[in-house]
Amino acid sequence: MLARAVYPLHGYGGIERHVFHLVTHLSDLGVDIDLFVQDIPAEAPATGYAIERLRHNDRICLHTLRYDRTSPALRPNSIIGRQINYPVYSWREALAAAPLVRAGQIDVVHTQGLCALGWALLRRLDPTLQPTPFIANPHGMEEYKGPDWRKRLAYTPFRAQYSWAHRQADRAIATDACTADDLPRLLGVAERRVAVVPSAIDVHESLSAVDPQVGRELRARFALDEADLALLTVSRLERNKGYHHLLAALAGLRDELPPRWRLLMVGTGKERASLEGQAASLNLSAHVTFVGRLDDTELHSLYEQVDLFIHPTLYEGSSLVTLEAMIHQLPVVATAAGGIPDKVFTGHNGLLIPPNDQHALANALRLALQLRAHWPAWGAAGAAIVRRTFDWPVVARRTRAVYHELLGIRG
Repeated sequence: MLARAVYPLHGYGGIERHVFHLVTHLSDLGVDIDLFVQDIPAEAPATGYAIERLRHNDRICLHTLRYDRTSPALRPNSIIGRQINYPVYSWREALAAAPLVRAGQIDVVHTQGLCALGWALLRRLDPTLQPTPFIANPHGMEEYKGPDWRKRLAYTPFRAQYSWAHRQADRAIATDACTADDLPRLLGVAERRVAVVPSAIDVHESLSAVDPQVGRELRARFALDEADLALLTVSRLERNKGYHHLLAALAGLRDELPPRWRLLMVGTGKERASLEGQAASLNLSAHVTFVGRLDDTELHSLYEQVDLFIHPTLYEGSSLVTLEAMIHQLPVVATAAGGIPDKVFTGHNGLLIPPNDQHALANALRLALQLRAHWPAWGAAGAAIVRRTFDWPVVARRTRAVYHELLGIRG
């Protein structure tokens, strides 16, 4: 497994968690894994449930390499920093993994994101590596979908490398059926080489994180006992998450919302000051709370304390926060962006609307309020969807099936 980061050693983001859950659940199925990631920072946690699962696992061998080769003045994951660091890192990662493949110790090479580049290059140069199946997961491909033309222009070399590398793979993973055509359309991957294996959450882990005492503390902290309606949204506070549309839509529904409604916005980001100003200008400050970042226990306990989850994103990857809300039996109002249409179905577990449409968002919230009696049934339906399709034990088995398919083809 060639990746850059893994939870919790390198952070708490979606890809970090994806790598962690993928390797640990594959190991539960009897798969032995050599996991290559960047150097472990000094501040990484040394103990805890996730560390035990990852580092004290006889089936996972952890290899680390240096990632950041830029100057201190340049953030390693800035647009320029990524385009310097990723090609060098992925090449050195491929060189480190190749001896294991040549020695016959590896059956499948599976890459995450642009880590596909180094392996694709080395595999092209060394024919002895080509018989070993190569699977690549490009994830959300936000560099292809952003509306900012300047950012898209700056990422042109990155996209060229990303596209070429994933075209070399025997299978490229689409994390949602509704976005499977993104790989041929954006990356040029042949349709026959696309395999749909969804991103997932760990249902047991999510529900086990709920702490009733923490939930009571959060209810008191946010005065939820006094609220007639508690709304929740969770994501980075960035322009592409559509929160400016959400605040404007709620302002337009002022007379239709119950008097003591609350919106809790969990997350951090550069748009926070702008959103706080917008909420103040719309006279919503008494109803809107910018929560900031929560740890896993706080977040999963908070899901249990609210009534409705809203995700107004303009573009998206797979949207793990939507799955988290669903497993906590929350009805969902969300945009049809990224992989969300595979998860939210209008009238079944929530309401789905077009992205970047403030009017449609306001109408959906109005309709949701009118159908509030259906929210318990919607919540139960959403949880059933997660357990059936988007729970990590299910997805790990699907991933292993792709490995076996390729190994069967290669004989």
